[in-house]
Amino acid sequence: GWQGGGMRIRRGIQVDRGRVQYFHVVSRVVDRRMIFGDAEKDYFVGLVRRFERFSGLEVLAYAVMGNHFHLLLCVPVRPEVISEKEVWRRMGYIYPREKIEEFREQVGERVAQGNVEYEREFLDRMRARMYDLSSFVKDIKQRFGRWYNSNNDRKGTLWEERFRSVLVEGHENALMKTAAYIELNPVRAGIVGRVSEYRWCSWAEAEAGGGRARECVIKLVSGGGRLIRWREASAQYRSYFIEQSLVHSRGRPRHSPDLAEEPSDESVQVSGHRDMRGLLVRKWRYFSEGLVLGSREFIEEFYARNRERLNPKRRTISYGLPGTEWGGLCSYRNVRIRPGGQSGNRD
Repeated sequence: GWQGGGMRIRRGIQVDRGRVQYFHVVSRVVDRRMIFGDAEKDYFVGLVRRFERFSGLEVLAYAVMGNHFHLLLCVPVRPEVISEKEVWRRMGYIYPREKIEEFREQVGERVAQGNVEYEREFLDRMRARMYDLSSFVKDIKQRFGRWYNSNNDRKGTLWEERFRSVLVEGHENALMKTAAYIELNPVRAGIVGRVSEYRWCSWAEAEAGGGRARECVIKLVSGGGRLIRWREASAQYRSYFIEQSLVHSRGRPRHSPDLAEEPSDESVQVSGHRDMRGLLVRKWRYFSEGLVLGSREFIEEFYARNRERLNPKRRTISYGLPGTEWGGLCSYRNVRIRPGGQSGNRD
């Protein structure tokens, strides 16, 4: 993602392949054009679910807006072994049967020509795209871009160059608040009054009976621990939303089709509601523009692991979100990278 002073942070500083990690990802269309209509949103959500099954990542929450999208992703530790059979099976989620057969024929031809390592190399390239944050986001953006350009007689890149990513602590407090913040995007934009009215978010998918979306709600509510029933999970998850008629306080009309930007007013003191639902209706930059989000202990651990690549003289390493409603949630922001300290992948 990007951080303070317009400086880029390489994503490698966030990624630790030896542990399960969670990321809030945001990516925008080039020039912030409003290109996502109903058909585009439907196709994009389908793509996300297909690449989720291919990659092994879990999409815990999402919202697809007019010119950008939000994802809350769980990135598991890559298994030591992913069998050939499993790779071919997962490829079926993202390629049509004809393309799979073309791949198999290509592999057979190369092996017959004496390149006995070709199949292993080919499957290793597929494996490298699995359990990888940057590959997952790159895949869905590229696939959607090709589809959109083809259908609109268009050429060139569709997306801003990089996507933002915030490392989120794998604790119920941080995950639930981040998920709710994502789901409330269409409410903040004044498009709908209730999250459930906007069908291109994970909560609406869950309410409509989507099995995968419901599994993720249960996982979020339970913090990955004990399994609970959908009724209990949905009640707890819903409590993070304002599920009554809501008109944005700036007076923007609901269902406005041309809202290119969510309102940003981080310093506002929310009057009336001091509960989490009221707070999350505002756009808090901590959720999308920080480097790390979680408890102070989580941020301190992250800083200790990466001290040499960050600013070792920095005194304040986290910003506590104002008010007691956040449950001690903190953000690590305005990071300065030391010269030569950048590493990792670009998307």
